[in-house]
Amino acid sequence: MNIYWQPTDTTYELHRFPKGNHDKSLQAWDSADELLVQHITAQKEDVTSLVILNDSFGALNVALHGHKISSINDSYVSQQALEQNLRINHLSDVYHDSSQQLDSLQAIPPASHVVLKLTKNLGYLEFQLQQIKRVNQACHIVAAGKTTQVTSSVLALFNKYFNQVTTSLAKKKSRLIFASHAPEKLDIESKYPVQTQWPEQNLTLFAHANVFSKDQIDIGGRFLAENLPQISNNQRIIDLGCGNGLLGLASLMQAQNNNANAEVSFVDESHMAVMSAKLNVEKQFPERLPYCQFIQDDCLTQQENLSADIILCNPPFHQQNAITEHIAQQMFKDAKRVLKPGGKLYVVANRHLPYQVQLKKHFGGFKVNNQNKKFIIYLCQKKDK
Repeated sequence: MNIYWQPTDTTYELHRFPKGNHDKSLQAWDSADELLVQHITAQKEDVTSLVILNDSFGALNVALHGHKISSINDSYVSQQALEQNLRINHLSDVYHDSSQQLDSLQAIPPASHVVLKLTKNLGYLEFQLQQIKRVNQACHIVAAGKTTQVTSSVLALFNKYFNQVTTSLAKKKSRLIFASHAPEKLDIESKYPVQTQWPEQNLTLFAHANVFSKDQIDIGGRFLAENLPQISNNQRIIDLGCGNGLLGLASLMQAQNNNANAEVSFVDESHMAVMSAKLNVEKQFPERLPYCQFIQDDCLTQQENLSADIILCNPPFHQQNAITEHIAQQMFKDAKRVLKPGGKLYVVANRHLPYQVQLKKHFGGFKVNNQNKKFIIYLCQKKDK
């Protein structure tokens, strides 16, 4: 595993987050990060301030720490990775003296340069380009991604909002996109949050731009929602990896039908996901808001031991562009710690995903609660002590 990175004259030690808890073949930067750092460094005195978007593990912020930076990220894991790598490189004080971290729904502040890592989610990319377009100060925009990400659709979005859009030659399978922003008095109307109908539950789900399955009802989540356990009074239910809150909303509906004052916690590492879940509760179960929590977290890291009766989980198997099982493994480990004795974990998963070994490791076994041609619902119960 390569943990030492020298994009210019300085070498940095960088790790994914949490350090040591991921596939050892995955490093904390890529060639697109390197191209961005080298380009910004070459601009020297022309760069007076930076906005950095989508810095997955803090590589850009660490390497460009000498500038005044506003870092914007939707991911809690990415924010924690930045703090981790600043500490490792003894840069925390220097960085925080001049820089700030903002969430993904905040307005983008003025800066001389906006540095952007491309995402696979074109809806989220367009949302971010619209946010840049609203900035009332001229700036230079430099985006980067793998050559496979610099598509005609991506370039069309840049040309839609900005001037003088050009690209660099490919280097190490990555490319840069350059554009110029001149402030104009334009009324840019965003389509977010989008709305999706869930007729079986008589609900309308709202979702911000970077939420998984924002344009449709996730079929795995729907299958688990159709097979929820009985919700009773005074239980605490956690919708782990909540997305727009589909499973938690179904739990609230059942609690309402049962006249049960159950507490539901919506937990996700995406700020937009947590805010989408909150919006859905505000619009459709406002009377249940006092019984709800909306938490941005790395799995259940911040949750108290022995504090939940039921955990509902539809685990992701991607982190950024990498396919990985470590997120699901951490979810199962955290769920065991957070569940009360006798508490239950319900996991819905694609049939091909090999979760049985991890579930057996943490809970001693599992039951198949239900299944269809595409999904399995596993049930694990924490043993009474």
